[in-house]
Amino acid sequence: MEQAANWVAPIATTIAALMVAVNAGSKITGYGFIVFCVGSIAWATVGFTTGQMNLVWQNGILLVINLIGVWQWLGLRARYEKGAQAATEKSLRRFAFRRRPVDLR
Repeated sequence: MEQAANWVAPIATTIAALMVAVNAGSKITGYGFIVFCVGSIAWATVGFTTGQMNLVWQNGILLVINLIGVWQWLGLRARYEKGAQAATEKSLRRFAFRRRPVDLR
């Protein structure tokens, strides 16, 4: 298990950092935080199996922070984007049938 964690931890952390850094929308960023969670668990496993309790504690805390990131980006932010999209579509439907410009004075 230590051997697998030694590979999974840096690979997952690198992929997650790339996913978050590209800022490709709330879903990709949220999934990046899920991958960060996998990396944190793998790093904690490495720390536990090698007797490095500081690594276990650090990645336990990072796991909590990453779970907050998942909630933020896949929960709240996704709902905001969905609401904004619905409002945009409603506005387009409402004003698409006007034949003359609206006087805003």
